[in-house]
Amino acid sequence: MIRALVSHRPGDMVAFGEEGTRTAAELLADAGRIARALVSLEGGEVALVCADRYHFAAALLGAWSAGLAVALPPNGQDEAVRATMRLTAARALLHDRDGAEDGLDVRNLIAGPASGGDLPEVLPARHLVTLWTSGSTGSPQPFTKTAAQILGEAMLLPGLFGLGADARVVSTVPSHHIYGLLFGVLAPLAAGGAFSRGSPLHAEVVAAAIRDAGASHLVSSPAHLAGLLVLDALPPIRRAFSSGGPLPSAIRSELHSRLGLAVTEIYGSTETGGIAQRSGVEVPWMPFPGVKVAASEEGILLVDSPFLAPGARRPFVASDRVAMSGEGGFWLQGRSDGVVKVAGKRVALAEVEARLLAIPGVRDAAVIALPVPGVREFEIRAAVVAPGLDEPGIRSELLGWLDPVTLPRRIRLLAALPREPTGKITRERLEAILAPEEDVLAFEHRVGDAGTSWFEGHFDGFPVLPGVVQLAELVLRPARHRWPDLLSPRRVCRLKFKRVISPGDTLTVRITRSGQALRLDFEIACGAHGCASGSLDFGERP
Repeated sequence: MIRALVSHRPGDMVAFGEEGTRTAAELLADAGRIARALVSLEGGEVALVCADRYHFAAALLGAWSAGLAVALPPNGQDEAVRATMRLTAARALLHDRDGAEDGLDVRNLIAGPASGGDLPEVLPARHLVTLWTSGSTGSPQPFTKTAAQILGEAMLLPGLFGLGADARVVSTVPSHHIYGLLFGVLAPLAAGGAFSRGSPLHAEVVAAAIRDAGASHLVSSPAHLAGLLVLDALPPIRRAFSSGGPLPSAIRSELHSRLGLAVTEIYGSTETGGIAQRSGVEVPWMPFPGVKVAASEEGILLVDSPFLAPGARRPFVASDRVAMSGEGGFWLQGRSDGVVKVAGKRVALAEVEARLLAIPGVRDAAVIALPVPGVREFEIRAAVVAPGLDEPGIRSELLGWLDPVTLPRRIRLLAALPREPTGKITRERLEAILAPEEDVLAFEHRVGDAGTSWFEGHFDGFPVLPGVVQLAELVLRPARHRWPDLLSPRRVCRLKFKRVISPGDTLTVRITRSGQALRLDFEIACGAHGCASGSLDFGERP
């Protein structure tokens, strides 16, 4: 099966980029050199971290030729690499990092003496790759792939998507992710085509890579594709692929109308491999050839596929809710583990995220549910990239669709979300930026003159701002705007009026809400003097 990956003529190009082009003959020779350097390890796994996609491909084929499996860390960070080495008992680390003291530098291995250039045949059941799940719902987990799984899918893709010997594939997605591995390396090879050595991210660099190579296809993610919209034009390519999450319909439409970019979305997972694809906005997902899909009684996606692990339970129970279409396809309706209860109301996180992304001006968004004590069970928080928008404006837009109690408890506006190179965002990183913490609303307010209605009846000749006005107008009114999920307070606690407020006073109001309590603490001051303080207890809603 490995032999079929490199069916090029010896002089055919397999890799291109600023680092130089490489031919099929050179790839086979370099894989042979690496295999000879590794053959003494006598089985097991080696970890592989290469930024240069050609070095990655040569090391991958070389390790396989030496009888080894390859463990791909979830990312290239030192801790992730060390964890991969430890959890897989990897025999060695292959890399192309400058200044690295540990491991085997692939660049040194391919500079060695020439070796045989033939790739071996392997049994379909042989373990070839260990990958990690994305970590979007928890800690990344290792998952092994056999030759039948990983190479079987790689051989399917060229025919399914029209990749031929003239395919020139630029990828923004690193090779350690199954999507980047398949679409960015293995499928171009299986098609007889070539892949980019680098992984450009910035829009201008992506455009230059496409233009310089005369690229035919782009392998990317929703976040990376959205970033292309800063461009006025993009060199023409046949098609872009997108995976790692839903591509907002507005982004897809703008990519097509402004940049002429047609996008095919890929749906799958590390556990299942590719499941389905779609090439339009209002069209269902259609399964890959050989993949069978159905919905359980609860509406959960069931998958049977030749790319499932040997001995896996069939059908595989996925983590997404679906509605079946009439043409053998399906509509995704959010994750089955993404439905939580907030104050007794069921909330689909996918819907909240979709509503955020549908707001004009929102470029990216991610939503998380955090557990809280009491009958509320969970609270929703969101991280949003929306230049030019503010939190009240976003909340106002959401209120047109969502129940106030289901609105995100907090919306954090960021310049960019901390996504992985694959375009996904791990739950750990999302929790780090959205974990419960003190939320403070602070503002200044200048009190009107004695003739305003606030002072009526309090008192002739000595106007004083009533306590009820302080609570209602200076605390409750702005608080309800900031936190619309709070209803009416049940009691006022620790209320103290320390100093009278007179006409013309300039007040500083500070209202604090903790991350988990349904309580507001407030302070009203005039200069250095405290005027009032206390807490409003909203209790638990049924």
